[in-house]
Amino acid sequence: MDYKYYFKYSTDGKNSKITNKPNDDFSFYMEERINSLKLILEPKTPVKIIEFYVQLDYKFNDDSKFFANGFQSWTDTKEFTRDETVSDLNRIGKSPYGKMFGMKYVGDYTFIHTDYKKGQFHSHGFAYVRNGNAIDLFGSLTDRTGYTLIYADMHKDTMRFSKDLDGIVIDKPYEILNLFITGGEYDEVFDEYFNEMGIKPLTNNKIKGYTSWYNYYQNISEEIILRDLKSLSAQKEYVNTYQVDDGYETMVGDWLLVDGKKFPHGMKPIADAIHEQGFKAGLWLAPFGAQKGSRLVKEHPDWLIKDEKGKPVPVGHNWGGFYALDIYNDDARQYIKDVFHEVLDVWGFDMVKLDFLYAASVLPIHGKTRGEIAYDSIDLLRECVGDKEILGCGVQQMPCFGKVEYMRIGPDMALWWEHKLLRKNMHREDVSTPNAVHNSIYRRCLNGRAFLCDPDVFLLRRDNIEFTFEQQKALAKFIKLFGGVLFMSDDISQYNDEQLEVFKDVLSDDDCKVTNVVENNNRVYIDYVQNGEPHILAFDINTGTIY
Repeated sequence: MDYKYYFKYSTDGKNSKITNKPNDDFSFYMEERINSLKLILEPKTPVKIIEFYVQLDYKFNDDSKFFANGFQSWTDTKEFTRDETVSDLNRIGKSPYGKMFGMKYVGDYTFIHTDYKKGQFHSHGFAYVRNGNAIDLFGSLTDRTGYTLIYADMHKDTMRFSKDLDGIVIDKPYEILNLFITGGEYDEVFDEYFNEMGIKPLTNNKIKGYTSWYNYYQNISEEIILRDLKSLSAQKEYVNTYQVDDGYETMVGDWLLVDGKKFPHGMKPIADAIHEQGFKAGLWLAPFGAQKGSRLVKEHPDWLIKDEKGKPVPVGHNWGGFYALDIYNDDARQYIKDVFHEVLDVWGFDMVKLDFLYAASVLPIHGKTRGEIAYDSIDLLRECVGDKEILGCGVQQMPCFGKVEYMRIGPDMALWWEHKLLRKNMHREDVSTPNAVHNSIYRRCLNGRAFLCDPDVFLLRRDNIEFTFEQQKALAKFIKLFGGVLFMSDDISQYNDEQLEVFKDVLSDDDCKVTNVVENNNRVYIDYVQNGEPHILAFDINTGTIY
């Protein structure tokens, strides 16, 4: 292939640009094979790369579709046509409110080079072009050296392969690109890709059960948790896991300070009660987050990631705003380890849902790229959790390949279908049922290859919700088809016979497989086979109209 190179870099404070030819500051070694492209930079003097890409001419057809993998779990992800655009940080995210809370750090808005025009897209880690049933796949073999970014311009017929190298000075040979390239049918190319990486999932066992979040949010209590647990125990042959979500702690970051009004007996009796029903006990944490008013922030401000002026960096608006822990601070690192020891070894939980994990790598710090920090953060969590299970959430996907058992691959579903105007004006990572559905469809390539995918919950209750029951049944079937994590958040003692029948269908261990997915003019058609019988699930992805 005919590749063109571009480097913008700095040496001794002087900025320079070069294309295709080495110079007095560095040379680069390219290894090109049929299915791979590796590029190693060899500096002759310390070099700071400001911008870098390798460009390839690629002919997009009128009906070509480009798959753009979003930055983290919640980032909208799908196949795009040349007449579409990808969203930027939206109005509220760019407002003084959004800046105050650091909304730009939820996504990739601080380091992406794009104009957000029709037909221009960027993808993280891997991407593909679909022409009919044929797939051309381009995938990084590792992002530990820095995030691999794949840009497509479907009108100029070009693709660019870039690297986020912010934060490092290169003074020795450095691998700045390692791509795997192949073509074929969908499952075939992804099997090849994961075989090349040597990645296998840590488990093939699905999670089936309950999480408290999508009914009560932070308004949980010992009474609610034990009541819903008792209700679920009547159907225990369909369930293996019961998860307590956010709301048990006094503040995010103060994980060992349990809210005594909500949980007067602490968390160990909760885990014990879950075990008595024969279920695994799960608990939610955001281990790298610390709420602004938390004791952790007040007593240990030195543990936090700081900007160039030495001020803590806000990394999101949740809980009234929160900061991120510096995982390279020895005391912060030990605190994280102590929290997991208490949760897993003392309280006795078997699985942890670890959320807002992007927070650890919002800035390149300590001479490391964002990608290296993201990998280091997941390695730390794996060390802390040991042989118990991790459900990752709010996190970049590639660093978690083969490192966590389960992974949220989309944003939180709303308690309604349509993506409302307020939510659209936040950022690409905000709560959205259509985006959650899209992500599950187009990240299905990861399910059973990198980890088991969590497409988010199915909800069948008829109170505290805006879905029609027909929409709930469609989403329940969708979760069954695309999920390795099958969670609900209802008190099932309130179910009628029809709701209970849907519940059992989702969680039953029958033979169910997606055979084809087609999206056309916002209508999704999913062909699947269940127990030998062919079926079609069809709906409008934006309105929730069922066909």
